Amino acid sequence: MSEAIRAFAAVSISDGARRQVAELLDRIRCESGADVRWVKPELTHLTLAFLGEVSQDFLDRANAQLAQVAGRHDAFDVQLKGLGAFPISSLARVVWVGTDKGRTNICALQRDVETALSSVGYQPERRRFSPHLTIGRLRVAGDVSRVTATQFESELFTVDRVVLFRSVLGPGGPVYSRLSEYPLQIH
Repeated sequence: MSEAIRAFAAVSISDGARRQVAELLDRIRCESGADVRWVKPELTHLTLAFLGEVSQDFLDRANAQLAQVAGRHDAFDVQLKGLGAFPISSLARVVWVGTDKGRTNICALQRDVETALSSVGYQPERRRFSPHLTIGRLRVAGDVSRVTATQFESELFTVDRVVLFRSVLGPGGPVYSRLSEYPLQIH
């Protein structure tokens, strides 16, 4: 029996956008008024599909599917913009940065990833996909309205690949490693 691997498919953000998210986090840490565990900027990404604990056999099948999906999509530009919370700012469990330019492309890529992975046994989430970058989590729902009122806009960056990440949970938070990368088409 092979070891279960916690994995997810995502797109990365540029180093410049990551620096801008780090600066944003420095500005808002003290404003939250709630007990928020802020995400380390180097761990931020736009998740397309959280796979959960899966076998190596599943990952092998997923690799082929993700490669095909990437081959059908062109690279595209994205801009992060605005802050929000799930489910709502006054009773937040997650604080996020939204997407502006490129949102339609991310949604199309995510739908294709989800459909392809479903063909090899992935169970899609029931919630409607909303492209976002998680920047904070709350153990107990809290009001983060002051944080979500903060203005934010990142540089424009190019999404040119889908990445399959492994996530290992530890006492200092998760550690991500890249399992595979699937380049999008460049024209």
